[in-house]
Amino acid sequence: MAYFFHKEDAEVVRIEGEAPRTLYTCIEPKTADTEHFSMGLEEIDPHSEIPWHSHADAEEIIFVFGGEGVGYVADEVADLKPGTVIYLPPTVEHRFVNTGDTPLWITWALSPPGFETQIRKVADGSAGMEVFSETEDANPDG
Repeated sequence: MAYFFHKEDAEVVRIEGEAPRTLYTCIEPKTADTEHFSMGLEEIDPHSEIPWHSHADAEEIIFVFGGEGVGYVADEVADLKPGTVIYLPPTVEHRFVNTGDTPLWITWALSPPGFETQIRKVADGSAGMEVFSETEDANPDG
């Protein structure tokens, strides 16, 4: 089992369209012996965003480690800069906008895992940024 994960080895999912960004899924049940969370990196293009959405079944922690922007969580608004940490309970709507000329870099971790399955659907066009239900999407057969 691997204990170290590098961005270069992650599954890369590119989302184009109105909100271009790139996700690097590092840790999930398929890559690590984890049942309780998934974790990855996200590069939000300059002047792009992560549109409004929420996670029906998961808590999320986001850590900003590069770039600048504005975060919207429920009715709160805050500047995003390296060192910002955001906690997102299930069902709380959120959006993150890159206001700079360089990528906005974040680390995300969700518990339970399943977000990585849904984001693949967003990238291939078979789903939008609706409320994600991780438990349903984590098991496509059932």
